[in-house]
This record gives sequence, C-alpha cells and structure tokens, in this order.
Amino acid sequence: MMPNNCPECGKADFRFMNAQSEIVCKNCGLVLDEACVEINPYISESVKKRATHPYLARAGTKGEDGKVFKDIWLLSTKERNINQGIAKIIHLSGSLNLPKYVLDEAKIIFNEAMALDLATGRDIISLSYASVYSACIIHSIPKIALELITYSSITKKKLMKTYRILKNSLGLNISPMDPLDLIPRFASKLELSPKTITLANEILVEINKRGIMVGKRPETIVATTLYVACKLNNEYRTQRQVANATGVLELTFRKYAKMVLE
Repeated sequence: MMPNNCPECGKADFRFMNAQSEIVCKNCGLVLDEACVEINPYISESVKKRATHPYLARAGTKGEDGKVFKDIWLLSTKERNINQGIAKIIHLSGSLNLPKYVLDEAKIIFNEAMALDLATGRDIISLSYASVYSACIIHSIPKIALELITYSSITKKKLMKTYRILKNSLGLNISPMDPLDLIPRFASKLELSPKTITLANEILVEINKRGIMVGKRPETIVATTLYVACKLNNEYRTQRQVANATGVLELTFRKYAKMVLE
C-alpha cells in the first residue's frame, strides 16, 4: 500500500510518470511505486469514440463491428490456413472482376474442402484458386485456368489437379464449359473481324456435329476453331499469337486443325 506521505521528505505531493509507470514524489524525487497503474486500456478511447457497436475486449481478442475475433497467436493452424485461403480468394476475385455471388460460392467450396481436411498435404494457394475456378464454371463465367494463375506461383497442372480433387471429393455438379462462351473473348484478344468470328462459330458447330474433338478442353477447341477460321478467311494471325491469346500450345491446335480441315 502506498503511504499518504513521502517517507523521505514527509510531503504528500506525488505525480505519476507516464513513460516509466512510476509514482514519484514531486519534492524529493523518491520513487514510491512502480508499474502499479494500467494507463493504456486494451481498446483506445479514440477507437471507442468511432465505434458504432459496443466493443468487447478480452485477452487475445479484438473487437470489429461489434464482434469479437481471436488474435492471430490464438488461432490454430487450420484456422490460420482458412483465413489465408479466404484472403487469396477475395484477392483473386477482385483481380478477375468476378461478381459477388461467384466470390461467395468460392468461399463455400473452400470452407467445405477445409472441413474435409483436403488441405492436408496440399498448399492453400492451389486449393483457394481451384475453389474460384470451380465457382466460375458452376456459374458459367468463362474463365480459363491460365487467367487464374497468371500472377501466381502455382502451375496450370497443379491447379487442374486440385480442381479435379475438389470436384470428386465434394461431389460438385459441374457441367463442361461451353466453348462458344470463349470465342468472343479470345477473338477480341486477336482483334479478329466480325466475319472471321461468325465463321469460327460455324466451324465450332461443325466440329461438334462431327465429334472430332470430344473430351478436349474448351480452350483447345476454341484455339483450333479460331486458327482454322483465320486461315479460311485469309485473316493472317501467327500460331504464336493464337497460342498467347488462348494459352494453348501451337503443336496442340495445329494437330487438331489438320483434322478439321480434312
């Protein structure tokens, strides 16, 4: 208990030193007590004044919009992985300008995958990207794998492998992407004329009738279709230009183009 008077000089004039958390006699400078007062509340007054909801503060928690969240050091490994994955999904959805309902679908898929412990032995980035890719296909948003991994460290092979795991493990009812949805986007990148685009649509219909490319990826079918349409309409585009626009190897669509032209 702190005395009423200073034992050194007998005065009763004290002050609290903010930096050292000490109570000191103003007259003689004797330190009467140390670290006895908590001057900094867990939530600052400035934050309390800006708050629109009541704040609840406990050790290791922080208040946000009237809710209590755990600090990072209290989270389990699984909870940290979920937070990291959701952050990646939000960032990727923003980069691709995806609608909110696609973002919400991707979050649901990711959370279901985490609940089944599908992250065990896999990295969170590929799992979150595969969730976004699955959500795009479910809602018929024409996005190819190459667009998702453009600014990431994962490969197309890893993304597609994780996507297949999600599809099979979660029982996702995903229909194949319609190549017709991709033609306008790829044709725009190649700056093709309306006549060539119309011809490409006709060629794609013919390919489907003949069943030449059954089971092939939509971007491969579209790359082949556009390449053939450019040749038939004498609108010159190099194989490298078509490959860069569609993300399909020249050798791949060149092989199928010979079958289409037969």
